[in-house]
Amino acid sequence: MMLQNLGFALIFGIMMFIWTFVFLNRSHDQLNQAFLSFLSILLLWMVLSVSVDNADVSFIALALKTVYWLSMLCISLFCMLFVYRLVARPLDRWFHLLVAVNMLMIGVRYLYPIDYADPTFWRLSDPVIAPLMSLTFCLPVFYSLVLMIRRYRSLQEPRKKAQFRTIFWGIAFACLTSVGSEYLIPTVFHLNLHLRVMFVAVLIFVIAVFLSIMKYRLLNIQSEYLFRKLFLNACDGTVIIGRNACIISINHIAREILQNNQLDAGDRITDYIPGYQFDANYRQQEQSMMRGGREQILSLTQYPIDTDDRGFAKLLTITDVTESRRDQRQELEEWMESSYLDPLTGLFNKRYLHERFGNKECPQGLTLLFLDVDDFRQINEQYGHMAGDQVLRRIGQCMRGVLRSDTTTVRFGGDEFIVFLEGTPSDTACLIGERLRSAVESLTFPSVADGLRCTVSIGMIAGNATLDGLLQMADQAMYQSKREGKNRVTRFAPETEAAIGVPQPSLDKLP
Repeated sequence: MMLQNLGFALIFGIMMFIWTFVFLNRSHDQLNQAFLSFLSILLLWMVLSVSVDNADVSFIALALKTVYWLSMLCISLFCMLFVYRLVARPLDRWFHLLVAVNMLMIGVRYLYPIDYADPTFWRLSDPVIAPLMSLTFCLPVFYSLVLMIRRYRSLQEPRKKAQFRTIFWGIAFACLTSVGSEYLIPTVFHLNLHLRVMFVAVLIFVIAVFLSIMKYRLLNIQSEYLFRKLFLNACDGTVIIGRNACIISINHIAREILQNNQLDAGDRITDYIPGYQFDANYRQQEQSMMRGGREQILSLTQYPIDTDDRGFAKLLTITDVTESRRDQRQELEEWMESSYLDPLTGLFNKRYLHERFGNKECPQGLTLLFLDVDDFRQINEQYGHMAGDQVLRRIGQCMRGVLRSDTTTVRFGGDEFIVFLEGTPSDTACLIGERLRSAVESLTFPSVADGLRCTVSIGMIAGNATLDGLLQMADQAMYQSKREGKNRVTRFAPETEAAIGVPQPSLDKLP
């Protein structure tokens, strides 16, 4: 009896050590919780197995015996739950079916008379019921072993395979020992070992799990749980990629960025990021692609997971920067536009003119109109510069109303304006100049002075030259309009200038 008690104390002490270790490292990980539940039901059964007094038939004693029987019957179910979590298998219909069958057999057993002097109720003399009860009790464990074998065949990591082997043989040997000591021996040979061999079976299983904990880090659950949570719920898309550009693991954000929720291990990353290269180490490298008819810009960062084996696998982080880059482009365009616009008239300014054309030759078929407000100095002197600004603003509005929206119109400086007409025949350009001249002439400025009128003198040049050359010739044509009486359009005649050989232009005047 003393040796049996010492054996029980040793087994219980080891069990309590493992239970404490698992409890202190508990997390929301399902494997951790399942193993903790399995250890708890084992400890409860062990304590009650030595504390229940078979001779006591009081209400409290009967209640403890009932809890003892139920805990003993649920051991195999909790073992199956632990194995389900170990092989990462969701609870399916087979799990629920085995639970239902086991619970049904518990109810069926209570149809037979119970000998409270011997609460180990599976020890029945009935040749049919006894094997059926033992088979029902062991079915969850047998199915658990099948699941472990199937999972073992798909494993690649040596440490994980060794872990599964240790647990498998521990469960298998414990199960066979339990069947032999608690079913076959009592029913066939009619020997009562009083759970001594059963405790040894539990010890075998506990040692197997303990070896997995210490040697193969079975219960290194907290760090693995945190890693999975960090990986799956990272703010950036994260992908682990193998040498063949196939995905090993991918998190939820990466699936959203690549716009495929079905993307998973085995898929090729090049099907979703065409320019991807496994050998390259990216550092916030941006890549633009078309997805769903729209441009998508991704920022890629990639580096090897194992610095000692750079060709094994790499970690790729993906950030969708499409919106931020689009906002930056819009801000840049707005800034560029604001820096190229004249704040008074809303037309382009001289800076835009030189940025667009520089001193290179202007495009073929370009016609330039150079406008100058007649007698603008007198308006400033008579009505003030604020009034002059209102006049220029109204003239700019008038020009935008006459010209097409895609026509480039520039406030060259002061009271001078330039209009660029691309692909417009010379005669048509003259008519446009006339419409501008007539529109300005018809303007009124009631906010400045009643009866105030303005006119413009316009010079026109059509030809192929540099911007400075065109401006010089258009300026000469404009001054010719002023010499001829102002408020008119004058066209520069380059063939006359070439014949004379001096920069003094020959001009055709338009009525």
